[in-house]
Amino acid sequence: MKVFINGNEIEIFVGATIESAIRKFDKKILTEIKKGKSEALDKYGNHVSISGPLHENSQIIIKKITK
Repeated sequence: MKVFINGNEIEIFVGATIESAIRKFDKKILTEIKKGKSEALDKYGNHVSISGPLHENSQIIIKKITK
């Protein structure tokens, strides 16, 4: 299925989690999220858990956390 991470199209298996798609997109970004330096948001700007499911054409935005 097709999903988008920061506007980049990613082909991922049906039933994939947000974490799986981010790992495929950029492992460094996944590490930053797990360390609390970045966060995953949906297309509306809501925080989403990386363990959450994806659907066809899901849009995920990765944003650095500034303190």
